[in-house]
Amino acid sequence: MISSDISSNNTALIVIDMSLDFLKIGAPFETVEGRAMLPNLIQFIRHCRDIKLPIIYLNHVHHPGAKDKGTLADRFPIIRDGKALCAGTDGISIWPDISPQNGDIVIEKIRQSGFMYTRLDATLKELKVINLLIAGVSTGACVESTARDAVSRDYFVHILSDVTSASSLPDLGWGKIDSDTLQRVFLSNFAYHFGQVSSTQNLISGPLAKI
Repeated sequence: MISSDISSNNTALIVIDMSLDFLKIGAPFETVEGRAMLPNLIQFIRHCRDIKLPIIYLNHVHHPGAKDKGTLADRFPIIRDGKALCAGTDGISIWPDISPQNGDIVIEKIRQSGFMYTRLDATLKELKVINLLIAGVSTGACVESTARDAVSRDYFVHILSDVTSASSLPDLGWGKIDSDTLQRVFLSNFAYHFGQVSSTQNLISGPLAKI
């Protein structure tokens, strides 16, 4: 359950992996569904700025020579070979329509979870944030990993249903799973076990309405 006193004073929006390497046509980790949700996310980010709600971008980036890829290098050769999520390339740029502005916070991450090996937790504590609104790609990987880690750290978490997305999965031995099914399962599982699931419109018309 999210805190009943959700407001711009104790809440932050977390935007995960909305970079060209995830959103551009033909990108290494192309998420078609991520592009489709952009109009909703653009509107919500603008609203958050209007009410002075902190916006934190989590961006997956590896620096050449940093030796920070761990087992990601085994699971994703495209990361291992520096062909995706690599510092100094256009691919790590945030999608232009939602690019960070003055006052926004950008944190680089090197794992699916935005809490692992980053300053995210310290930043949230300094902002006196207890409620997290989570947007981005993909729901079953970086979004869910970050959200679960946040719950384990006793934050109240909302995954935003209309500005998160999951791509379909190929048949890995149990049949192909389409993106809509994945999204419904991930959201339902999170709502049952970990936190809440909300739409941006419900928040805009409710606890985050303009004063």
